[in-house]
Amino acid sequence: MLTNSPKLKVTIANSSSYSRLVLSNILQAQPDLEVLDTAADEGSLLASLRLKKPDVVLADLNLQNQNNGFFLRQVHLETGLPVLILCEKNKPDADYLTKARELGVYDYVLKPAHSLQPKLRDLQQEILEKIRAVPNSNFVSTFTAPNAMGIKVKSALARFKPQGIVVIGASTGGTQAVEQIIRNLKPRIDACILIAVHLPGGFTSSFAKRLQSLTTLKVVEGENGRQLEKGKIIIAPGGNNMVLCPSQVQPGNMEVKITRASENDFDKPSVDVLMKSVAGFYGKLALGIVLTGMGKDGTKGLEAIKKQGGFTVAQDQASSVIFGMAKSAIEKGHVNRVMPLLQIPAFINKYVAELPAVTKTLHTSI
Repeated sequence: MLTNSPKLKVTIANSSSYSRLVLSNILQAQPDLEVLDTAADEGSLLASLRLKKPDVVLADLNLQNQNNGFFLRQVHLETGLPVLILCEKNKPDADYLTKARELGVYDYVLKPAHSLQPKLRDLQQEILEKIRAVPNSNFVSTFTAPNAMGIKVKSALARFKPQGIVVIGASTGGTQAVEQIIRNLKPRIDACILIAVHLPGGFTSSFAKRLQSLTTLKVVEGENGRQLEKGKIIIAPGGNNMVLCPSQVQPGNMEVKITRASENDFDKPSVDVLMKSVAGFYGKLALGIVLTGMGKDGTKGLEAIKKQGGFTVAQDQASSVIFGMAKSAIEKGHVNRVMPLLQIPAFINKYVAELPAVTKTLHTSI
């Protein structure tokens, strides 16, 4: 909420110490602006915002350890503060910016792409104008409802939000392999399990029922709007692809979206499509696993998860019906650990139990 101070208070978030210094100098030179604080990464920014209440946040989209969607949602949920983002000219598209506005971004400033030290002073006038526009915008009124809900929203969400995400992909022999894993997961695992097995339409419904008979965890087939929750297993529907998007029902959480778009029309549900989506939103909170199967689906997915700081596992050759998908990912160097099928359930249980609290490590991109 905007203060009654004659000066607009700004908190700057940028991973570059040089950029923080330049931006601070630009703002501090203005008689009507005050730099309240600076932050180098998402963790320090959130810590600052919990202690100090600026009128606007000036944040670079390339914050260290930041996956933008969840981070912006968390700022929105906890503070309701307007965020002015700096982003490279070649990064945002119309879809991204539309979603960003839904997450508390009221405007943006484009900076030169691929520049270690962008000429921020060339952007000075635009930055100042957009910061000064905050009090006269209709931004504050759009956040009245979320702020009024406050603690109730966060406490309700905390009961369901998963600590981490486990995404499993397989093809030939995959249904039996997945059954072996699911029957041995802890009944109160603090994660949501997403599964994509190459199956035609109509087959995944019976597969979900089969899995439900093996576990007390909730097993469901993916559908538009289904919420990600701890202790829930979601099966990508046959003949379609499953991706994630910000929840419209539980702000700060994610939900499922079903799509037919794919890089490969032969592998549906696509393991790559699902894993890339998970990597983009969950980063190092994601555990990606590729099991038995023919082809290379899952290789790019594991690559995306690993690049975002998540952990990747592949089933070994000896326990695989067909050592194709796992072999491809291993040969490309995208696998952190190779292990027999029988060891994977225990590894999942241990990995999820040792994950840091989700509220401390959210880092997601839209």
